Amino acid sequence: MGKVELNEDKISRIEIINHAVNSHGIGRLLTVYKDIDFDSIEIAIQDNGRTLKIFLDSSRPEIK
Repeated sequence: MGKVELNEDKISRIEIINHAVNSHGIGRLLTVYKDIDFDSIEIAIQDNGRTLKIFLDSSRPEIK
């Protein structure tokens, strides 16, 4: 994959898809939607570039 400029404000859905052969099932592991599950997202690269972390937050009480 090539580099893509990331605009966190435009992200409205997050999906994690497993294509690896491991103890998890093949396919979609997680789907969350901005309108339903979170208000804001922060993406961080940590551990000298080895870890991608996605932090979801919500200020709406019905989501918490």
